[in-house]
Amino acid sequence: MGVKKKYIYDIRAHDVDFRRRVSLRSLTGLLLLTAGRNADENGFGLLELQTEHYTWVLSRLAVEMERFPTEEDTLSVETWIEHVGMAFTSRNFRMTDGSGTVIGHAASSWAMIDMRTRRSVRLDTIPSMQHFVVPEGTPAGEPVRIGDTEGETANSFTVKYSDIDINGHVNSMNYVQWLSDCFPLDFYRTHHIRRFEINFLKEITCGDSGTVRRRMTAPDDYLFRIETQEKGIACRARILFKEAPQINVAM
Repeated sequence: MGVKKKYIYDIRAHDVDFRRRVSLRSLTGLLLLTAGRNADENGFGLLELQTEHYTWVLSRLAVEMERFPTEEDTLSVETWIEHVGMAFTSRNFRMTDGSGTVIGHAASSWAMIDMRTRRSVRLDTIPSMQHFVVPEGTPAGEPVRIGDTEGETANSFTVKYSDIDINGHVNSMNYVQWLSDCFPLDFYRTHHIRRFEINFLKEITCGDSGTVRRRMTAPDDYLFRIETQEKGIACRARILFKEAPQINVAM
């Protein structure tokens, strides 16, 4: 009994950036919200798992966009589980705009951890997940391992109260924000994100401080490494941009 489910979101002012396009942080948030809603409805959401001291953590994410939705647009996100293994499960997404045009795809990999030990849990502890598998991929492909990079320091951070989520570590959207902030405003006037990939390697927790290193590997193609003084390399990422006509936005 494979199940796909679609969720519809109205794009509001708090979802968009200065170009009135959905920001990468907001788009990531809507994908994670969709994953959470679908897991809840299928019986293995956070609230259910946390009664047994388990929780979901995002391991890898790949997002490929033809265009980002704009303010007052409607975004439909269809999601399904493609595969359930012993340690990881894969969840896919298809995004369409208000006219029904497909504008993007995403693929993600998740692990379940024991909140008391912070160690991974075998997914055969919830065999009901197999009932929701739809063995269908997306044009975004599977999230892959991102290679390490040195590069220049492009951003820095110190983790505080508002960065921490229900799992007791930095919220995934904060990583996306640290990466997005590695470029100046003028760069975003002429560039749109074509593809975004991220690998989460270690938890970052309150009080940690660190840097984001960035290296351009090809025109408009960048690799990143987020590292902390306390834990070393915690995350690797990639952003591929495409050039766009210059946007004049009243400030």
